[in-house]
Amino acid sequence: MREQEALKLIKEIPFFKPFTAGEKKTLANLDSHIIEYKKGDYIIHQGDKDSTVFVLLKGVLAITKNEVPDAELNTLKAGALFGEVPLITGKTRSTNVIAKTKVTVLKIDGYLLKTLDPSILNKFKDHLLRILIKRLDEMNSAMVTFKLEFEKMYRRL
Repeated sequence: MREQEALKLIKEIPFFKPFTAGEKKTLANLDSHIIEYKKGDYIIHQGDKDSTVFVLLKGVLAITKNEVPDAELNTLKAGALFGEVPLITGKTRSTNVIAKTKVTVLKIDGYLLKTLDPSILNKFKDHLLRILIKRLDEMNSAMVTFKLEFEKMYRRL
């Protein structure tokens, strides 16, 4: 993908809003880390041992598990950060991530994490923390809702 196209995608995604124009240009120049996939391609395979993190620049992704291959657990759209759990935990991939359309991703692997400018790396880390906190809040809310619904159902019995 050409730098101009990559830069246009990066500028359109809210994830990159805190980045300076120069930092966006630096990311757009990472040609070997901006990857396109065809519909049906696997970006992540459940069970793989890999700590690469991705930012979806364009397209739509499906999240599945091998145990229920026909069930789509979630859908990701441009701007989504995914694949971060193994980076933090060291565990294997817990889901598959499959392209529902032609997609473009920014691949952030170990090499890139070691060589990125610290200001860019800090912005990635800040965003990752916000995402993890948001997911934790959502899980807590879901647990409270489940508990309340379960208690209502139990009282009816």
